[in-house]
Amino acid sequence: MSIPSTPITCRDSTWLVSCARDGALTPAEASQLAAHLAGCVACQVASRQLVQLFAQLDTLLAREDPPA
Repeated sequence: MSIPSTPITCRDSTWLVSCARDGALTPAEASQLAAHLAGCVACQVASRQLVQLFAQLDTLLAREDPPA
């Protein structure tokens, strides 16, 4: 996703947080995300929640299937 150098929206922020999980952000995108998160409390909360959700999913997916 290529984002212009203008300030990003909350929707863009959510997308970039998700992309950052896979390490797919360019330096410019990472900088824009950090700038947006610094000034948007709602996106700070959403970002923390997404990070927690991803961690919980990783934990669940890493569990072995119980023996039958």
